[in-house]
Amino acid sequence: MWMNNRFPMLFLVMATLGVYAAAPPVSNRAPAPNDIGYLPADGARVGTNPPAMAWLPEPHADAYAVQLARDEGFQNGVITIRRTPYVLYTHTATLTPGTWWWRYACLDARGNQSEWSQARHFTIAGDAQPFPRPSGELVRERVPKSHPRLMLRPEEVGMFRQARLGPEKARWEELVKAAEVYLRAPLMPEPPPWTDGKWNAPEWKRNFQDTLRAVEKAETLAFCYLLSGDKRYGEGARKWLLHFASWNPAGSTSMDVNDEAGMPILYLTSRAYDWAYDALSKEDREVMRRMVRFRGEEAYDWLHDKPFEQQAYNSHGGRMWHFLGEAAIAYYGEVPEASKWLDYALTIFWGWYPSYGDEDGGWAQGYSYWASYVNRSTWWFDALRAGLLIDGTRKPFYRNVGLFPMYVAPPNGSLTGFGDFAEAEPDARAAVPVSYFARMRGVPEWQWFAEAWGRGNGETGPIGFIRSARPDPPKVTARPPSNWPQAKWFRGAGWVSLHSGMMNPTENVQVMMRAAPLGNISHSHADQNAIVLAAFGSPLLVNTGIRPWYGSPFSKEWYWTTKAHNALEIDGQGQPKTAEATGRIIVFQPGKEYDYVVGDATPGYGPNVERYRRHLLFLKPDVVVLVDEVSARKPVSLKFWLHGRAPFELNPAGDHVALAFGKASLSGFLRSPGGVRTVQTDKYPLPPEQGQTRPEWHLSSETKAKHTNARFVAVLGVGKAGEKIPLDAVEDASSGGRIAVQFRRAGKPVSISIDPAGPTVAVR
Repeated sequence: MWMNNRFPMLFLVMATLGVYAAAPPVSNRAPAPNDIGYLPADGARVGTNPPAMAWLPEPHADAYAVQLARDEGFQNGVITIRRTPYVLYTHTATLTPGTWWWRYACLDARGNQSEWSQARHFTIAGDAQPFPRPSGELVRERVPKSHPRLMLRPEEVGMFRQARLGPEKARWEELVKAAEVYLRAPLMPEPPPWTDGKWNAPEWKRNFQDTLRAVEKAETLAFCYLLSGDKRYGEGARKWLLHFASWNPAGSTSMDVNDEAGMPILYLTSRAYDWAYDALSKEDREVMRRMVRFRGEEAYDWLHDKPFEQQAYNSHGGRMWHFLGEAAIAYYGEVPEASKWLDYALTIFWGWYPSYGDEDGGWAQGYSYWASYVNRSTWWFDALRAGLLIDGTRKPFYRNVGLFPMYVAPPNGSLTGFGDFAEAEPDARAAVPVSYFARMRGVPEWQWFAEAWGRGNGETGPIGFIRSARPDPPKVTARPPSNWPQAKWFRGAGWVSLHSGMMNPTENVQVMMRAAPLGNISHSHADQNAIVLAAFGSPLLVNTGIRPWYGSPFSKEWYWTTKAHNALEIDGQGQPKTAEATGRIIVFQPGKEYDYVVGDATPGYGPNVERYRRHLLFLKPDVVVLVDEVSARKPVSLKFWLHGRAPFELNPAGDHVALAFGKASLSGFLRSPGGVRTVQTDKYPLPPEQGQTRPEWHLSSETKAKHTNARFVAVLGVGKAGEKIPLDAVEDASSGGRIAVQFRRAGKPVSISIDPAGPTVAVR
């Protein structure tokens, strides 16, 4: 038997000896850049009723009390929550719309309470989405007393058994075909320790991928047993489950050693245990409970010790909590800690989750991680629906969740924006969760997106079968987003996506820009104010390199850096990959003739830079104008980077560039007071540690002169392959504090005037 002895012993001893005469005080300190901070923001108007309240942990607090009231003096309508172990709380009932005040206090192990924190207030909008957190009583009432309870309830089994013989016969036959193969598959050996005791990427990747595939076998066999009653599948699931239980949970698949291997063991064996429950003996069940008790406690400690309630920007924690929630539902009432795990999962979900998402549907980590994390979160919704009879998609983020992939990576497009893996072209992965939310939220345009990618039927495997067989909510009929706006700003993520014709990829020009309030953290890069550009289904200005593994030398020296993107270096310096290097979109002005966007990335460039703004003007459908304006305490040079998948053509002066790739071409002019010096290369500072980059060229155009008020202007025409948009007479005519850019497009004069004080733009 494996025992988990992870307890906060130091504090218990100190409390017992009376080291603390009273509860530790509230410091009321400011949050660090990586903290979620105080929620709601003081004075905020909230769209969820009740809102989540978050605060900073105090080092020696054992728990906290929370208080709400209708007045600042806490005399009217007072609600007191006597104890919560977390620095995150959402009330279990809706609150009367209007203004509320809230505060918190620390508790020690004996229950002594500190003074209250400073009071903060928020206002609940009259049309706020009701979304109270389920109470402990509701959880106890609704979790089924018998099995199954993950993804389907005992009373639903008969319906699903009938579905396998009727409308879902084809899906069922695919599952049975896989199960028959899995019955003959040899058991996977437990992954060995790291060679020479040192972490290395190949073994890490191999171990977690092999483990995931192995645990999926148990899941499929258990599901086939549940619906068919075939004892062969039950025995197959049992064999795999007991095999996983024989592994050392503190060894090579622990959360501390390889959490990518530990997480699927936690949640997928929980599904298999739940679905194959009747195939397990009493002794088998006890073996599984001991195993999941250790692994569940390890995951809970891994999260709560941070605490993840406040350190919300840990990427892996963003799925570990709901994997723990699945295990909690499967073992509720059977493992003593399961109720605590479920309480924690509910705390996170009804709290700030998703920390990388915004209410516009944006995802700060980018398209690849939207596809990965949002898809996995749908499993949590299935678990909530079956286990607690709650529709989690009513949370405001999910009202708009499908917009991000639709605007960032429309069907047959060639861009995915920014962040890790954004060098890749879009694929169909996002279509599976979009199809799910299309049905749950009743949005036919989202279903159109999924079907355009060929994934209108959604998930496969047991989860896909369960979803497809459910009669409600009804499936939606796809409808194209013909009348949708062509430009979208995801405010919390800090992404803008502009299109000339989103519905027609063979004619569409797409420009995206990032200026993100969350900074350059996690899977984001040091690319504030960067752009990417594609046209007619081909990428033109792209992110470069590949990610061998997170944090590899190549990632640090190139892939994550500012110079690896279509971005700006100032005096030879790019941005750091830190939370402090923030950006923000300060102007988003879409229009019929042109879109105007301004991003401010000042915090990413150090104390000498007083202001850095990039003005992006998309003159539809074929001209992109970029104006970088920098104010500094001492003169600086600017280095303007562009990247493509073919060599750039340069004139001798280095101020005219052209690029052709695939179905698209680009040509334009680079201007800066004093002139520019332009070079290109297809080299990197070091080779990637694994994998192969595609051919890429990196152009840098640097100002010849340094200025305290420095400026760089690019006017770029976008055409089809073999065409060049007729641009000429490009001139920077700025004077008197205004930025002026003049040129001729197809012989017609164009005049752009920017007032940086606004900032505003006029186009004639």
